[in-house]
Amino acid sequence: MRRRAILSKFRCVSDVGLLCLLLMLIAFGCKQKTQEPESEEPTTEPSVEEETEAAKVPAGPAGEVFEMEEVSVFSLDTPSASQFQRGQPARDCGLEPNSKVKAYPQFKSDKPFYGTATFDMSLVQYGLGIDYCFALDESGGAGTGYDRFYFDTNHDLDLTNDGVLSPMEDPPSQLTPKNTPSVQEVAFEYLQFDLDYGPGKPPVPLKVIPRFMLMSTQPMVSFALPTVRKGKIKLGSKELDAVLTQSMTITGSYASPATGLFLGETPDALPLLRGWRNVDGTLYTLSATASGDKLTVTPYAGPFGVFEVGAGGGNVKEGKVEMGYLIGKDAIIDIGTCPKEDGKPKIPVGDYRPLRLGIRVGDLRIGLSITLLEAGDTPTKPPVFGIRIREDKPYVLALASKPDIVFKTPAVDERFKVGSEIKVEALIHDPRMDASISSLEDTTQKLGQSITMPDGTEYERFQSVDPMVKITNSSGECVAEGKMPFG
Repeated sequence: MRRRAILSKFRCVSDVGLLCLLLMLIAFGCKQKTQEPESEEPTTEPSVEEETEAAKVPAGPAGEVFEMEEVSVFSLDTPSASQFQRGQPARDCGLEPNSKVKAYPQFKSDKPFYGTATFDMSLVQYGLGIDYCFALDESGGAGTGYDRFYFDTNHDLDLTNDGVLSPMEDPPSQLTPKNTPSVQEVAFEYLQFDLDYGPGKPPVPLKVIPRFMLMSTQPMVSFALPTVRKGKIKLGSKELDAVLTQSMTITGSYASPATGLFLGETPDALPLLRGWRNVDGTLYTLSATASGDKLTVTPYAGPFGVFEVGAGGGNVKEGKVEMGYLIGKDAIIDIGTCPKEDGKPKIPVGDYRPLRLGIRVGDLRIGLSITLLEAGDTPTKPPVFGIRIREDKPYVLALASKPDIVFKTPAVDERFKVGSEIKVEALIHDPRMDASISSLEDTTQKLGQSITMPDGTEYERFQSVDPMVKITNSSGECVAEGKMPFG
């Protein structure tokens, strides 16, 4: 009996949630190095560790400082309040224990849940952060409801020496459980611990509310800070209500680029502190103190460079940037808010990588996105900021080379029994820009559907072009073949 392979999917980040990312593919085949387009730029790409020309505010107009007061997260009733009342989601939660944990408590349930929360998560290497393990148990045994929460507060990978939390007796109304036969919700007692940044760095004390929801068999855990910072600020001629939160990732500092910033009542596709805003034709940068008591707004007075898409060879004659975001060490740029020159976006001078980027090349809609690290992954090298915007000449994104194919599952050297099923998942990765390829659409095949962006812009949906994959064993025998969809 031969093994049976399950053609699963190419890994990508969902368009739902904080970092929704789309993106690019040219060819599928053997792993090859990406070729550099002809350019006078150095072939060595700048990394986060190098001295680069990252987008920064040059000498110019001074920033204006605004006071921010601390308020209860549950005192707010703005349209976006539910996002930061819900808190930061856990990295994972399921029935499989974490192999790195040295010891778990003796559980009463025969189906305890195990999970990992990643705090102080990096935006540049999304998924990299400070991991803490937790577990949930049913004190009355299987089927009685999850009412015990264990958390590795001392960060020693031993959950037997940290105590246990019970459900909150009188939770705020926004946290009141709405239990049904198919849904269990629990707000646990306040969890207090010191966020451990590692050797040589002082820990930061935190107080959070763990929340648990079980929908059918799907568990979800999140952590909510009980307070946020609120104030009024001015962006150009606009006066706006501003709320600083740690809802995407709890960092222990409001100065972090990953701090959430919600302005007014208009939905923001990427409500982050380091996202630059355009008001009346001027781009503004925002920064905050570590405690969040002050928020500074500064108009950008520096140079711009043109960003365009090249043909990439062959018969393709047209390319353009459709939508998306670029991320630098200190900036997140919404391309849609940037000025244009002959229809091409002008980006503040600096070094970037794609965060979410949708482009058109001929009849194809292609995308590039930041690669999501799995829980526990350790990056083998610093991130690459391969999109180098300069004032003196356009940056041309040319799509003429083949990407790398990186298999996430099965793992290298993983062994299987004869007759077992094998799930195969892969990433399509462009090492030149350190980005994943996660979608490809044929614009000649309309689906009759559209996506509406927060600014009201609509983008039509087209038929996905899924790569064809053939899997062979060591003898060259084909064990599976077919389409491997994005997802």
